[in-house]
Amino acid sequence: MPVATLSIPPSVEHVRTARLVAVAAARRSGLDEETVDDVRLAVGEAVARAVLRHGAAEIDTHVEVVVRDDGHGFEVEVHDHSAPSVRDDDDGIALALVEALVPQLRTHGEVLTLAWPTSTAT
Repeated sequence: MPVATLSIPPSVEHVRTARLVAVAAARRSGLDEETVDDVRLAVGEAVARAVLRHGAAEIDTHVEVVVRDDGHGFEVEVHDHSAPSVRDDDDGIALALVEALVPQLRTHGEVLTLAWPTSTAT
């Protein structure tokens, strides 16, 4: 599965959908169950953070989640369309948890890229 893109309304009911899709894709990528559990938690926290930031900014733009497995690793991008100046209500706890669970976390503006190596990576 090269790429799957979700566009979800910024409401907490849809965080579960993003989490389920990421978990299914992670299993298909060949990640072990312990890593799949990390994917579940990290994606849930990252998407929930984006949803809450959208609410704080009072914008209804959808949160975009891009799931990618290109043979080099498994990645999930979470696109948060709120302004960088919007503060996290949890004082950064969600982001700290994501950082602890993800081997490679990159930020570019308000896009979080969560990356895990796969067993087939070369």
